[in-house]
Amino acid sequence: MKIIINLPTLNKKGILIPWLYKWKEYQCDNNSLDIYRSGKIYNLLPIINPYTYSQNRFFKKLPQAPNSKLSFMLYSLCQNLKLITHIKEVAKNNYNVVISPSAVLDLVICAYILKLIRPNIIWTVTFDNVVPISDSGNKVIRLLAWFFFKISEKLIRRADIVFAVSDDLVKYLYRHNFSKKQVVRVTNGIENELIKKAKKGKKYNIDALFVGRINETKGIYDMLKALEIVRKKYPHFQLAIMGKGDIATEKKYKKEVKKRDLQNNIQFLGYKTGLEKFNIFKSSKCFWFLSKSKSESFGMALLEAVCCGLPAFAYNLESYREIYKNNEVMVFEIGDYQSVAQKVIDIFSKKQFHNEKGKALIDKYSWEKIAQIELAAIKSLQKI
Repeated sequence: MKIIINLPTLNKKGILIPWLYKWKEYQCDNNSLDIYRSGKIYNLLPIINPYTYSQNRFFKKLPQAPNSKLSFMLYSLCQNLKLITHIKEVAKNNYNVVISPSAVLDLVICAYILKLIRPNIIWTVTFDNVVPISDSGNKVIRLLAWFFFKISEKLIRRADIVFAVSDDLVKYLYRHNFSKKQVVRVTNGIENELIKKAKKGKKYNIDALFVGRINETKGIYDMLKALEIVRKKYPHFQLAIMGKGDIATEKKYKKEVKKRDLQNNIQFLGYKTGLEKFNIFKSSKCFWFLSKSKSESFGMALLEAVCCGLPAFAYNLESYREIYKNNEVMVFEIGDYQSVAQKVIDIFSKKQFHNEKGKALIDKYSWEKIAQIELAAIKSLQKI
């Protein structure tokens, strides 16, 4: 198959790594993959190595997109307009498949137009989350995000295959009149081979780890409240935060950390990838992921932590129930940071820093298996 991937607004190389694991399997099946960005087509390496991909000229030239949410929306619009002006030239290349790696609007627009120009092309979209209007955060940004999501939802109705990463999202699509023939259930995956290679390092001093966007919906302020309680018992307790947020949110959050006098108890690690990321996981004693968001469909960082064997703490979101059926994660009612803190104190007093049930999930969620499910669905349409 000749496949083109729609990636107009990619700006963080690390975000690509999970997708590259999956696309490597696509290539192993004797398919060619191109990426469409900035009005140009870039060919991926014959066989992708997720951690040496930067030698490809496409990845070397990735620009840094704006870090504020409103600026990024404008940037996204400009990038898509640039792609649209060249879309007819792309259509002449006789691609069999066009891929939208996520259902966010900026990854959907050009694929939708290409489908209009060439109706016989197979369009696949990965549906990995919904965007509720009621989540916490800036109300204007939240309203715009919801509005763009609803536009995207309308556009992807024309997709041939919508890969939904959870049962909850499958149900959402059915409720919104997507056909059962159109929706294919998959999951997200983890970098299981890297997790197996990772080792505990002496240079890290981490009691609790959070990995994800620094965003209100991820429960970042509840973590501070829980930390204040834990610190009363363990004054030198260290919470490490691995991830970034937009400039305004990070500034506000660090101001709150200072206000609560928690500077000596929190480490900001920034954005990490590869083996270093999982070495940090395995050098931590437990994992906190207190997301409150209705848009949380999978919680990849939570699954990675669990597979690393960390005791994990999370709020009781519906999307987790189909993944963690054997108490691999300790769950609490949304907002009950007091119970989270008390349970953390309990496991530290008993020194119970292991999660054998969680480690047993490591080979269940591989990108290779997911790629095979997706390829089978695409091939079934080719035979029709």
